[in-house]
Amino acid sequence: MNNHKKRNGKTAAVIDIGTKLLKMRVSQLKRGEIVDIDRLEYPLSLGHEVFTDGKISFESLRELSKALHGYSDIMAEYGVEQYRVVATTALREAANRYYVIDQLKIQNDMTVQVLEDDQEKTLIYSEILNSLQSMEGLKEDTALISYIGAGTIGFSVYDGKHMIFSQNIPMGALKLHDILGKIEEETEDFYYVVEEYLDSILGHITIPLSKGNVSNLILTGNEIQLIAKICGVEPKNGKYIIPAHMISDLSRQFRSLSQEKICEQFNISEENAELLYSALAIYTRLTGFTTSESVIAPKVELWDALMRHMLVPKSSGEYLEHVRVNAISCANEIAKTYKCDQKHSESIRKIACRIFDKMKDAHGLDHRKRLLLELAAILHECGHYVTVKDHLLSSFDLIKNIDIYGMTDEEMLLTAYVSRYNEYDVPNFDDIGFFRLNDKQRLIVSKLVAIFRLANALDKSQKQKLSDLKIKLENDRLLISAVSNENAYLEKWAFEQCAPFFMEVFGYNPELTIKSTFI
Repeated sequence: MNNHKKRNGKTAAVIDIGTKLLKMRVSQLKRGEIVDIDRLEYPLSLGHEVFTDGKISFESLRELSKALHGYSDIMAEYGVEQYRVVATTALREAANRYYVIDQLKIQNDMTVQVLEDDQEKTLIYSEILNSLQSMEGLKEDTALISYIGAGTIGFSVYDGKHMIFSQNIPMGALKLHDILGKIEEETEDFYYVVEEYLDSILGHITIPLSKGNVSNLILTGNEIQLIAKICGVEPKNGKYIIPAHMISDLSRQFRSLSQEKICEQFNISEENAELLYSALAIYTRLTGFTTSESVIAPKVELWDALMRHMLVPKSSGEYLEHVRVNAISCANEIAKTYKCDQKHSESIRKIACRIFDKMKDAHGLDHRKRLLLELAAILHECGHYVTVKDHLLSSFDLIKNIDIYGMTDEEMLLTAYVSRYNEYDVPNFDDIGFFRLNDKQRLIVSKLVAIFRLANALDKSQKQKLSDLKIKLENDRLLISAVSNENAYLEKWAFEQCAPFFMEVFGYNPELTIKSTFI
């Protein structure tokens, strides 16, 4: 550790409460570059506790709190101006996570942000994509980008411009070992059990690329650097390029050796031997999704993005736009799978956004809620793929369980609610399902539904009959005018059905005027 002293310039810190380690990084912005001042690690076994017992013990909590007090003292000595404390899989899956977070706030005066799966992986992927174009060893443009953590596997597909697919699987290297560990004592073919279990999960993933197989495999995670070291691969320009056959060869070696022999032959600890066994099985399985002969492993970690957002102010806005663009890209790809009418969806997406922007002083919602409205517009018809009879409920059930790049489970649930109402139906606070949302969530849904229903009504025939759409606020009225030479009575009728709820939510009376160019 360096000698602690205050330094000139903006200094920030990130504390990461992981499954195996409590880590802190202190950095500074110098001449536009982020420079590390110090990095610290403290071993903790939170992951083993959570994956086996379901919760974090008070002994571990006390140890965690004590270590955080030490980190606080070090931050004070460095003159840290801002910091973030984040937690991932272990705390995310702990049944007593809220007790732990509360105690850390009381005992350490620290607010811990538990990152959801999508948030964690998207932050890492954004750092990878920032450097993707300059990566040596990258052939063509398509890539499978995967982060293998202790408890989860993140899995996204990049088509050369945007992410088009994103899945998070609750099965990482440590969790895989802890779940199947007891079987290891009962069979000599444990590797076969692990591979079968992985196939039962990963075998159902279908990559949506019409061009065929993915050209590149980009892997990140704690074990990949150790694998590179064992394979004798040195990093170049911040990344490892490991021949795929080396990973499969190493996996075969591990199959034939006992754990003691693995530790001895590769000079690694027993814990690392356990994790590497599971990690190699996952990595080997992922190589089958691509045609790449090598694995690109960038030296990227979660805190790289978090530190950048604190020290480089414009990067936060760039990240939000990155999430928006790629979330919409993924949603459009899913909409194709469910045979949604994309012209209709795009039409009402644009109309809904225009109404949202015009009503910004009335709804008080941020751009993230605008994105929920866009996703609802893109995906609202997917329920027709299942059934016409109850397509609204089918859409709701599908959307709330869909993985979209950068979106949390809560955000997808709200998106599902926004999409499930048409001209006949409005949110009912007494409905059992709707009642499960808190007051803030219900208010957000009601505002977005009011806008969504109005936009949907303006293309009720799904024939895009209206053109030259103009929207303006005048006193207590939302005036919408359009031009059409076609029969637009269905749109007028649907608009009239949806106007009262909009008035109830916002206090503005929507009025629609449609003119013809015929004389």
